[in-house]
Amino acid sequence: MAEVDRMDVHAAMFQLRSSSAEKTLTAAESGVRCEGQSDDELENASKQFESLLLNFMIREMRATVPESTLFPPSMAEEIFTDMMDQQIAGEMAQNGGIGISRMIFNQLNGQK
Repeated sequence: MAEVDRMDVHAAMFQLRSSSAEKTLTAAESGVRCEGQSDDELENASKQFESLLLNFMIREMRATVPESTLFPPSMAEEIFTDMMDQQIAGEMAQNGGIGISRMIFNQLNGQK
């Protein structure tokens, strides 16, 4: 099984912090909810986080599939595949995902 590359983790954290979920993540780290933060913003941030995790999962799953030797892989194909994986992960998270976003939302919202 492939190890998680440190660069990928740092790039993902940068992407998360630069997104609109930054306020929510900062609040989650400190254990305090931001003032004026609505449930919609919290739910959106939790779905973005689940999307990121699903993207990692899809990328690792794709790495296990043997590549065809008929057509050599190109940079354009890699970019397209990465973009497609991000879109699939985002759609999965928006349509229920695997339940991680709901657990994160409930935890940050103070529900049990």
